[in-house]
Amino acid sequence: MEYDPMEGTSELFAALTRDVPPEQWEEFKKELKMGQYLVDDSDNESYMSEGSLDGREEEIIANVELIEEDDKEGSDGDTSDKISWGCDAADKYAQGKISFLELNDIMEDSLPNSQPKKKIKVEVEEEKTDGVSKEKEDVEAKPKRKVRRRKNLLPKTLEGLMGEANLAYAQGNTQYAIEICMQLIKSAPQAYEPFQTLGVIYDEMGESRKAFQWYLVAAFLNPSDTDEWIRLAELSIEQNEIHQAISCYSKAIRNEPTNVNFLWERCNLHEQVGDRKRALFGYELILKNLSDPDDGEKCVDMAREIAKIHHENKDDANAVRVLETAFSKFPSLITSEDVNFLLELQLSQKMFKSAVKTFVQHCGVRLRMPLGDITSVEGLKDFDDGAFKAIVSCVVPDVLPIDLTVKFLLCLIHLKSMRAAKPLMESLMLENPEEIGDLFLDVAEALMEIEEFEIAKVLLHSLVSTPTYDLPAVWMKYADCWHSLSSIDEAIYAYKRVIDMAPFCQDARLSLSKIYVEMGNVDEATNVLRQDYEDGDDGAVVGTDALYQRCKLLEAEGYWEEYISAGTLLQYSHCHYLETDEEFNTVIANQTCKRRNEALRDLKVQNKRFFPQFVGQNIPAAEMWDIFKKVSNKLMELKRFDELQSLSLACLSSIIFMKNPEYVKDVEFQALLSCYYNGSHQYTYLLVRDLVLKNLNNNKAWNLFCLIVTRSQENRHNRFCIRLMMKHQDHLALGYLNGHNAMISGTYKHALGEYMCILKEHPNDPFAIFCVGITFIHMACQKFATKRHFLTIQGFEFLVRYSKMKGENQETLYNIGRALHQLGIKDAAIHYYKKALFSPPLITGPEKDIFDLRREIAYNLCLIYQASGAMDLVYMYSRKYIVV
Repeated sequence: MEYDPMEGTSELFAALTRDVPPEQWEEFKKELKMGQYLVDDSDNESYMSEGSLDGREEEIIANVELIEEDDKEGSDGDTSDKISWGCDAADKYAQGKISFLELNDIMEDSLPNSQPKKKIKVEVEEEKTDGVSKEKEDVEAKPKRKVRRRKNLLPKTLEGLMGEANLAYAQGNTQYAIEICMQLIKSAPQAYEPFQTLGVIYDEMGESRKAFQWYLVAAFLNPSDTDEWIRLAELSIEQNEIHQAISCYSKAIRNEPTNVNFLWERCNLHEQVGDRKRALFGYELILKNLSDPDDGEKCVDMAREIAKIHHENKDDANAVRVLETAFSKFPSLITSEDVNFLLELQLSQKMFKSAVKTFVQHCGVRLRMPLGDITSVEGLKDFDDGAFKAIVSCVVPDVLPIDLTVKFLLCLIHLKSMRAAKPLMESLMLENPEEIGDLFLDVAEALMEIEEFEIAKVLLHSLVSTPTYDLPAVWMKYADCWHSLSSIDEAIYAYKRVIDMAPFCQDARLSLSKIYVEMGNVDEATNVLRQDYEDGDDGAVVGTDALYQRCKLLEAEGYWEEYISAGTLLQYSHCHYLETDEEFNTVIANQTCKRRNEALRDLKVQNKRFFPQFVGQNIPAAEMWDIFKKVSNKLMELKRFDELQSLSLACLSSIIFMKNPEYVKDVEFQALLSCYYNGSHQYTYLLVRDLVLKNLNNNKAWNLFCLIVTRSQENRHNRFCIRLMMKHQDHLALGYLNGHNAMISGTYKHALGEYMCILKEHPNDPFAIFCVGITFIHMACQKFATKRHFLTIQGFEFLVRYSKMKGENQETLYNIGRALHQLGIKDAAIHYYKKALFSPPLITGPEKDIFDLRREIAYNLCLIYQASGAMDLVYMYSRKYIVV
């Protein structure tokens, strides 16, 4: 027997499906069983029956005005895509494929009511009552309300099916109800009712987690249901999903932004997850919405705490805003401590006009103007800078504490109301500076800011005359006053007093040096800037600003010895001072600046070696680099290579230099040169090895590598070249180096293999041909060579080819003569030596003597003649070519 869902139901459930014709209902049941149900929502617009409207509703609908948007077609297509995607997102969330936060972002963009296609204006006419003229006038004066009517997202044709799902659930047929709901979701994914019903079903089945997911999707589709969002937030808290609960409370707050309870709960949740910034923002929202007099204490206490937190976070502007908001709502609840705190914040933010208003409103201060007194804040609304200057005098209550009176005086000084400030300053000078010296100093600093140096000087003189405030900082202000008043002698005395009391005070040194330069006394200016560390005080603090100015003065005067000392010390302000071989090795062994600094820091701590502390502003990198280059050039000119090596290697740990690629190249190359000239062959080899690794195809780098290897007699380069050749098998320079290493070590066959590989790649390279020929000659000269004559012929064959390609010149003749000399064919060797001796050098120019081979040729001839006993020829060639 076929199941009939209408059988045995009450009239209430039957009413849910009254709009579905029997024929359509039978057709739906058949298609539902086949899983092919599709809904045509073409009549989606006519979802309300006219017969179901009363007279009042008909009147409202009669006044509905639909305003079609210009881009209706485009927006329709976009909305349809977003709705479909939102359904997919809901399905994925229900299956656990996406997170709650991802669903939140997707649904925010895909809700159909987020971008309405139509604007509906509903004009509601107010009912008129007879006999009450006042109410009539209010109704006529009241503007017409515009009510936005929300469109039902479930088509009319599916409302009955939704009722059938509810009916099946009520009768216990949950599986059938779930199938109907899923079909409804596919047909109308923007409707929230199927999701809500699925949540109820799964909740009844005991699957609370799955039910919660369906409830959440329903809430996204019906975001105006505040109670549902609060219920979901409470469920999230039960499941310990705090971030999810925060999001639910945020949705509820969008609907009721002035609900303090919701704001409180969300702030508590933000506190639980440690998000103090958002919690603070929430508390400020609560503060804005608390206006009930019963909440006054709560509001003021909250404002105090929020202001303290802002002040701790160095956000005084927001702290002032919060306090002013609370004080404006509940002025009777604030205390003197609150006023003092607010005034301190306003003065720190230079909000002097607001501070004056605070004094007038909360401290009983009166401002006397030419046209009358101002006793309330309303009188200060239109005040500008000129109006403050026009204040005649002020009436300050006698009960006002001295510190608040001085704060008011500071406001008048900064607003340049000196006429009103003068009586207060005279009253202040009658006080004992020993007791309130800090207030004296505040007023003096304010006067100096507006360039009232004469009055400030009087206050500062009172301070420096007391034992308590005879301090370097006060003397510094006193000296600045004298300097600004062009009293040079008094200023010099005051600045010297500061330096005597605080030798590390660099500002005093700089100011005094500037005075001496203006006077033309440069020597005295440089001596003032000299650091105590330069005089042997290892524990002294070094000021970079003063040291930099000293370097500039020394350079201008040409005092290069002192310039080198000061410039070197200045460089150590941004890099480590290297003292031991272990520290030098650490700098060279590490390839990055970060690793160098970390390793050096550990070594300094381990060895308990510390350099002086540097204070002052950071000198620009370009200026530091200019001083570094000048100091380095002077050290090179003076051949002080040890100092140059220490400085250059130390700058490899400089952060400001290593940030610039151009600086890095120059510093690394200068470190290489300094180690080379200083004879530190171990460091030189390590640096040049890094150089060729960074410049594999640079012939100059490889030539420098060969020079350093030859000079240092390092053996480690053999393994280095072999390993590098394995990575770069076609590298010409590495091929030659490996061939040379093999020849020097006596493994001629390996050398011949390397040279022959090069010759195959470069058959017209004379040097490769020469190396092959020389290798054959060396092999022929071995003690146990089996094919000596064959090797000799092969060697000279390549040497002849070499001579033809290079041409007959001093170099080729000398090389052939050396080969014959090595083989013992001395007559032929003498012949080639003499021809080479009378040939001009191959290289011409100002440095041709470096490439002239006549001394080497004459020496070899002397060896031959000495062995034969022809000493006269030995003396002749020696005196002519070898004697310097």
